[in-house]
Amino acid sequence: MNPIRWGIVGLGNIAHKFACDLALVSDCFLQAVASSDSKRAKKFSTQFAAKDYYSNYSDLFSDPNVDIIYIASLHTLHKSLSIEAMKQGKAVLCEKPMAMNQIEVREMIKTAKENNVFLMEALWTRFNPAFEQVNRWVKENKIGPLRYINSTFSFNALDKGVDSRIFNLKKGGGSLLDIGIYPIFLAYHFLGFPADIKASAILTKEKVDKQIGFIFSYSGAQAILYSSFTHNEDMRATICGENGEIYMNSQWHHTPNVQLINNGKEMKKSFDFLGTGYTYEIEEANNCIRNNKLESSKWSLKNSEDVVTLMDVIRKKVGVIYPTDKEQARN
Repeated sequence: MNPIRWGIVGLGNIAHKFACDLALVSDCFLQAVASSDSKRAKKFSTQFAAKDYYSNYSDLFSDPNVDIIYIASLHTLHKSLSIEAMKQGKAVLCEKPMAMNQIEVREMIKTAKENNVFLMEALWTRFNPAFEQVNRWVKENKIGPLRYINSTFSFNALDKGVDSRIFNLKKGGGSLLDIGIYPIFLAYHFLGFPADIKASAILTKEKVDKQIGFIFSYSGAQAILYSSFTHNEDMRATICGENGEIYMNSQWHHTPNVQLINNGKEMKKSFDFLGTGYTYEIEEANNCIRNNKLESSKWSLKNSEDVVTLMDVIRKKVGVIYPTDKEQARN
């Protein structure tokens, strides 16, 4: 079996963590990296033992020795870089959010199908063993019919300026797309697409959401969700059913510790993660490619489209509009 050969675009903090974890996964390796800054590309390739580096993305995408590209760029570049890579026949693992809005995600999916290549959103929480355990508990009806989910994601980033990626509309800033996607994912995964959405946000003067809360309503269930760049918090997630509760301990989106309370009886599970936790989405992508699958059964392209659609609805309710939204409206 030939090893899967990876390329990385967008050599920032997440790419560094990803590359560290990639080195821990068997039967794959880092073949090449690319950056518009050749010195940065060379430094990254040296640090993580990549065989090649490029000072532009196109050369990486056309490299015949690369099987799959991990896109870790700014949100606003996810669509264009993914599409360019897929048109060169490359599989793509694109960092979340898949793209800025539903229109962009649909274009990416269309490109993947036209070029017969694998595409997956890098929503790492979905693949880690602690979340898999929670998923099994829910599927096994350990807590009965679900009635309530509470999930938040926040950290204090108020020291960041308006030009930082998290507060700049042109860079896809805002808590919803950056971290609110995690609470949305949790509710969507277990409860599906909501019948009704209520949302309220605190915006910066540049109309970026720095703090946002939203409620998903279902037939017989609710999810109360929140994301923010204005404060730190414990970030424990709660999933309640008629017969018990599940707790994903801090910080829930990558916690190794989960707890089940079933009719008053408590069960705790702890997991030793391989690396930081990016290893599991890497393994999923590798397995899909080896088995000629064009999407993951654990996190499908329809799932990614649904989540970005939910974020579009929420943004419309609170008045967050990106430049790409305006361009698409004109067209």
